[in-house]
Amino acid sequence: MSRSILLPASVGLAVLLACVVALLAALASAPAASAASADHGASFAVMCNFSHRASNDPIVYPGKPGAAHSHDFFGNRSTNARSGYMSLLAAGTTCSRKADKAAYWMPTVKWNGKTLNSNRAVFYYRAGGKDHTTVKPFPASLKVITNSHVSWYCGQPGKGGSKDPPRRCKRGKLGVRIIFPDCSNGGLDSANHMSHMAYSRPIGGKVRCPSTHPRSVPVLTMNVTFPIPTTRGRVTLSSGRARSMHADFWNAWRPAFLGYLVKHCINDVSPSAPRPPECKAPRL
Repeated sequence: MSRSILLPASVGLAVLLACVVALLAALASAPAASAASADHGASFAVMCNFSHRASNDPIVYPGKPGAAHSHDFFGNRSTNARSGYMSLLAAGTTCSRKADKAAYWMPTVKWNGKTLNSNRAVFYYRAGGKDHTTVKPFPASLKVITNSHVSWYCGQPGKGGSKDPPRRCKRGKLGVRIIFPDCSNGGLDSANHMSHMAYSRPIGGKVRCPSTHPRSVPVLTMNVTFPIPTTRGRVTLSSGRARSMHADFWNAWRPAFLGYLVKHCINDVSPSAPRPPECKAPRL
């Protein structure tokens, strides 16, 4: 009888251990940016309102107005096909931190063929699971494009989401989260506008930058929300299907202030510690 009791118990323990191992593996393979909560340390944030909409892309089609599909621009008010680093620095911004002159943009989003206007964009800059003391500011005029690590959700940003957008949000709020790569090879751009950047990943039991891209920079996460009808619908983009979502970032932060935020809010604050109030996104 004792053997018949112990056998199911041992099987149950084995199943439990297998579940734990599977959970740890899933966590290890998740994007590094999800390692830090929006409410915890080693991070800072900024809110930026929608600025303007135009068929321009100063990274992919510099000097060619109208050559791109429609983009929605946040942050820098002047971003256009002829933008340069100095012109961005000289312009105004829609962001709650006035030192953030960076240009952020993404394809225009549609619901059942009707263009949506964003009601808010929030940008988080995090250590992202890497050694927070080694994170360095983005270099001036860094250009980054990403078309991966995109998730759609209903309501406020959270850890959930899907590669495909929901067909209905009961509370009438659609969101998209885009996570930019957080490791650099030292270049400001590359021929395909992507290969000079890479994502950190678990290496030797810790989240690290690969040897090809050793410079650790913040994980930039872009969260954009849109009001939508509460009835069923379908998301499309000016670039095509919903899975063609991508985003661009041109760093034009005032360097001294970006350096201060990285040191004060990332280097000097443990990821497990509360985030200092001044590191939270100021309200618009």
